[in-house]
Amino acid sequence: MKNDIRQLIQLAQAGDSEAFHQLVAIHDEKIMTLAYQLTQNKYDAEDLYQEVFIKAYKSISKFRFQSAFYTWLYRITVNTFYNLKRTQNKMPIQEALEDGSDPLMNITEKPESTSDRDEIMKAVKAAANQLPDKQRTAFLLKHMQNLKIREISGIMGIGEGTVKKYLFRAMEKLRNELKEYRYA
Repeated sequence: MKNDIRQLIQLAQAGDSEAFHQLVAIHDEKIMTLAYQLTQNKYDAEDLYQEVFIKAYKSISKFRFQSAFYTWLYRITVNTFYNLKRTQNKMPIQEALEDGSDPLMNITEKPESTSDRDEIMKAVKAAANQLPDKQRTAFLLKHMQNLKIREISGIMGIGEGTVKKYLFRAMEKLRNELKEYRYA
């Protein structure tokens, strides 16, 4: 698979738009999921997704194989989101997905009743909404995209120790804000 992706990248760099479309097809679901998690809005996520692949297409010739291609795309996604956010200056927390599931639920134990679940999710969203941008981004990439520290480091353009610091501080803040919801 790595050799196939490398070959597609090389073809795309040589101007083969079909090869680029194949790269998009391979990575589109992950990028759309990340875009939705960052924007919390289907329409904004679609705009971000489109902007990411336009930027990737325009700069594919600059890709130097120093990281995985999806890491490069994730970094474009996060950077584009930060740029768009600067103009909007607002970042709400994620709502439940269309199928009713909510990835933030993974950071808590499953409560017994629906009303308990709703109350906990409301508290988690409110607490996560208060996280600084970089802590929130690291948290999303780690706990919702299930990326490794090394991958998050590459995407965010920061050291692994800094990623760990952001994650530690994010979890510390969330634990503090959500301490009344802990189960025995």
